[in-house]
Amino acid sequence: MNETNPMPSSPKGWPSRLLPRSRRALSLLVGAGLVVLAGAAWLIFAHRPAADGTSELLTFRLCIGREQARCPNDASFVRNEGDDTVTKWTQRQCAGYKARRIIISDGPTPDCDCSIAEVSCSSE
Repeated sequence: MNETNPMPSSPKGWPSRLLPRSRRALSLLVGAGLVVLAGAAWLIFAHRPAADGTSELLTFRLCIGREQARCPNDASFVRNEGDDTVTKWTQRQCAGYKARRIIISDGPTPDCDCSIAEVSCSSE
């Protein structure tokens, strides 16, 4: 008859094939676990609301026009694609923020044939 020997188990009931075979393997396993825990802690800390009550604020100065070369250097160019160009741009850029404020200057300026807009995104 063909007899099979039962698989030896560890003292705590874990099969020996699941346990590390050396101190080096155990050290690597513990080290990898610590790296994962540190990454998770950083994510939780980085994405939590500010504890001191301050809000995060992003501000943009946009140049809405047809030609980027004619825009002021301190403004980000946004190609004019109709009445809701700035609204759509703001929704994309401020997707993770609660409050959005858009201030558009009056009509195209003679300097650049563009409109200048101030956009603010706030977490509060």
